[in-house]
Amino acid sequence: MFSESHPLVRRVIRFLLLPYCFARLVNWHECTKSRLEVMMDFFYIFFVLNDYPDNYGPCRLWELDREAWDKYYGSNYNPYQKGKLRKEVNPLELQVVFNDKQVCDLLCRGVGAPVPQCWGTVGPGDDLVAKLTMMFKLSGASRLVVKPVYGHAGIGVQMAILDKDGIRLHTGGRGRSPAGVCSVKEQCIVQEVVTQDATISAIAPSSINTVRVLTMYTKAEQVLVIGASMRFGVGDSVVDNWSAGGVAVGVNHETGHLLSVAFDKKGNRYLRHPASQFEFANFRIPRWHLVVELAAKVQAACPFNRLLGMDIALTEDGVVLIEINADADLVFQEQTSGPLFANKATWTAFREYGLLINRRQERLY
Repeated sequence: MFSESHPLVRRVIRFLLLPYCFARLVNWHECTKSRLEVMMDFFYIFFVLNDYPDNYGPCRLWELDREAWDKYYGSNYNPYQKGKLRKEVNPLELQVVFNDKQVCDLLCRGVGAPVPQCWGTVGPGDDLVAKLTMMFKLSGASRLVVKPVYGHAGIGVQMAILDKDGIRLHTGGRGRSPAGVCSVKEQCIVQEVVTQDATISAIAPSSINTVRVLTMYTKAEQVLVIGASMRFGVGDSVVDNWSAGGVAVGVNHETGHLLSVAFDKKGNRYLRHPASQFEFANFRIPRWHLVVELAAKVQAACPFNRLLGMDIALTEDGVVLIEINADADLVFQEQTSGPLFANKATWTAFREYGLLINRRQERLY
């Protein structure tokens, strides 16, 4: 598409969308600046930092001096960031390797990464009950995860449950089908349900709670961990994603300790898990060194995509790679864990690839 290959065209479109960002993406109940001050901040971000202020609300930039904004990279979906990332580290034509969950499963197995056991696929035209019955028999399990092959953000993920009344599908809340009445809207992969670490399960027992680890393969052919966040489901949701009502809290990726404040998709802040009341601050993720080692191993095996976001679950005796994101949301990372360029090593890696988007970033260090 024309707009896909011309950042200036997309910049014009973004400029026209500034009123939407102003009206919808700022938490006016908590923002301490006037509307005029926020408008001037938006123009500064757009014209001086060459960015779009969709991170202004989530990252609460109104609380910071403008000098501190230089350390935020912003969204990888904005024109300048997107163009540079596509060219240097996230080639669009290779993302199918990660976006197709069947292909990604084969890739992970090929590089020796621990992944959930895959029992096959189901689609809209299949006899779903018959196929799931066979998979339950082969696996010996009473629960299986059903994921859209091209799914994202946890949308469409269901839990297949086998009990005395038959097979039913469950998404959380009221999303439970009657026994024997099962359907899927698209091709799905069926996997085992990972038995997660007991300390993690106690925080949010219904979902598989994962650590998002963001890695970069540098010009020096080294793997750099540039950020991490822990995600937890809320209520009886089977996924931990924001889109399903989950919360996410930043992780000190050097020590594995959670930061003190978690966020939901709307930007609400939590010192404790909203359901279990677990306090986030200073909790250390079990076997953190194994999380980092797995993320580094997979990134090193995929130098063709130099920036990856990996979702890793903790089990009682190890770690399991749940998903790889070739286009991981950078605003999510900076909202939960702080600006990427607070770490000089990350800034250096971005600079070497030519990913910086304004002169103020170039002069940071």
